[in-house]
Amino acid sequence: MKMKSNKQLDILDTVVGAGSTFEGTIKTEGSVRVEGKVLGDITCSGDLTVGASGNIEANIDARNITIAGTISGNVRASGIVHIEKKGHLLGNAHMKAFIIDEGGIFEGESKMDDFNIEGNKKLEIAAE
Repeated sequence: MKMKSNKQLDILDTVVGAGSTFEGTIKTEGSVRVEGKVLGDITCSGDLTVGASGNIEANIDARNITIAGTISGNVRASGIVHIEKKGHLLGNAHMKAFIIDEGGIFEGESKMDDFNIEGNKKLEIAAE
């Protein structure tokens, strides 16, 4: 399996601008920024950033997820989910690390796992 370079994952190749609404599924090898509204699922190999004016009603799978706006749906990140001070996550979260700034809102269940590089599989730790 060919690994994606971090450079490719860091490229912001999809933007939903303020005042725009996107209905459907977004799948990308890069990163996504949402300042408008998205109704549908998002799968991106890179990072998802939801700006202050962003509103997403979807299930999300991404490397890292930063929320300054609102997500209504379940999220899965192989890295970090970060809810900023005015961000809202209304749904379940499954990730490696979780940050909620003071003032950020999370309503749902959370599960933290160790993930390996080749996919979202839990690392097994051998008993000594």
